[in-house]
Amino acid sequence: MSQLTEIIMFFRIQSLFLTIAAGLNISMFFSNLIKFTDGTTISFWEYTPTRIFILVTSVLSIIALTSFKKRMYQIRICNLSSLIALGFQIYLAVLFFRREPEMIFTISTVFPVISAIITFIGMRYVARDEAMVMAASRLRSSRRRK
Repeated sequence: MSQLTEIIMFFRIQSLFLTIAAGLNISMFFSNLIKFTDGTTISFWEYTPTRIFILVTSVLSIIALTSFKKRMYQIRICNLSSLIALGFQIYLAVLFFRREPEMIFTISTVFPVISAIITFIGMRYVARDEAMVMAASRLRSSRRRK
């Protein structure tokens, strides 16, 4: 019965949002950050700060996705993941504004902000579920008192 419950909990809408965010974060492992006009590329993995940001946001996304039994912990991890992803996007924006004319940034440089937004939306659904559980718990406890 517990496996069935875990499967059902995975198919909630917040799990879909958190899976998409984790997928975006993990896809940056294999994406290019910069293309040059001469055809050479630089990947996210070649810069140490981007490598650290990708590792941290990916791990936090996976932790948030798999901790559906502890909703308050999941909310905190989602908030932390969103904040770090926004920090990553700010770092990429600084790199963008300091670029050389022959540098072309790829579309994957906006993945952190998309991931932060999707993680925040997923966190809202987790918080909604927690509020529903708390309300039901209050109703049950008030019935027992009567």
